[in-house]
Amino acid sequence: MRVAVASSKLYTSISVIDTNHLRQIEDNLNAVTKTPKIHRSELIRFVHKPQLLKVPYFVMDPRPFPLLDALINLHDNYDINSDPWVVELFQRQQEGRNVSGKMKNVFMSRKTYCVEQLKRFASKAKTMYEEIGPSATHWYIHQTVAKFEKMVGNSNSQLLEWTNGEKDHLLKLLKTLPLSGDSYPQTSFNDLSPKVKELIKILVREAHKEVTGLVFIEQRVWVAALELILSTHPQTKDRFSIGTFVGTSQSSKRRTNIADLVETENQDEILDDFRTGKTNIILATSVLEEGIDVSSCHMVICFERPKNLKSFIQRRGRARKQESKYFIFLPHSDGQAPEKWETLEEAMKAAYLDDMRRVEEAYERELVEEHGDMIYKVPSTG
Repeated sequence: MRVAVASSKLYTSISVIDTNHLRQIEDNLNAVTKTPKIHRSELIRFVHKPQLLKVPYFVMDPRPFPLLDALINLHDNYDINSDPWVVELFQRQQEGRNVSGKMKNVFMSRKTYCVEQLKRFASKAKTMYEEIGPSATHWYIHQTVAKFEKMVGNSNSQLLEWTNGEKDHLLKLLKTLPLSGDSYPQTSFNDLSPKVKELIKILVREAHKEVTGLVFIEQRVWVAALELILSTHPQTKDRFSIGTFVGTSQSSKRRTNIADLVETENQDEILDDFRTGKTNIILATSVLEEGIDVSSCHMVICFERPKNLKSFIQRRGRARKQESKYFIFLPHSDGQAPEKWETLEEAMKAAYLDDMRRVEEAYERELVEEHGDMIYKVPSTG
């Protein structure tokens, strides 16, 4: 006999039939029942693979930026003798306690909690400048200092593990920065990094009524800055409803880091809003790569290139809509591409080709006709 099964509707109807009934059908018709759990080629053929597109961009040109320079100088020229931990060690020494080992370690390593906080803050501000631009850096530094000051004055804040000396000392240093009254300059749209400008170009070019997309971004503070930019920029604010979804970097066993104080809010309902169309663009960290149910998208954008093949494939799998696109940002300096990226790219191509090979093989297997003595014909389905 010959039985042709080609409709996903038939799969659906068969799946709800009692197992015994299926066996009776098989016995009576001398047929083989196929289910999507075993024969997946039809499903695979209708899972659309996105078009892979590289987005070259120029790195932000360094230029004088007084606020960022002042923050970096706070760390580079830090007076270790004024550090609360060093002051406490001196006091213990005067009391006759043996702290020579600790004193030696501090002066050799220059590692105290205040120093590490300044180092992280300056480092994140510097990468914010390079990746997002001066205006976002201006906003980030202002927001971080303002939130830290508020937390220092709040006895129920996240800073319970800090000593009063550490909090007061660090806040005093941060207040010496040349902060202005405007935390987000009106000139911000003219002061974005080339990378952000390329992102805006892509979003505007791909925008249509039903468009949905994910933008994967490495750092949580960049997510917060880009949310502000895209939600207020004249080319994107009326085209997209922006949501954010980030992981948490805070641990109950670690002290609060001031560099991470800028947080995105209201994440709990973001995925529901995305599924219903209330939100159409989500800015997310790698936490959204796997393990969380996300509706298929028209586009996935990697603001930084994926770190490995697993990340590449997981992100690609989010773009399953028909004619979807998968954008990967690469600096122009990667024109020759480093060896690691070339190796990863070859692995990506191999993964694509392997997927297509398996689809073709499965498709060919399911087209094989089964012959028998009996033929079952349905003259009409009407």
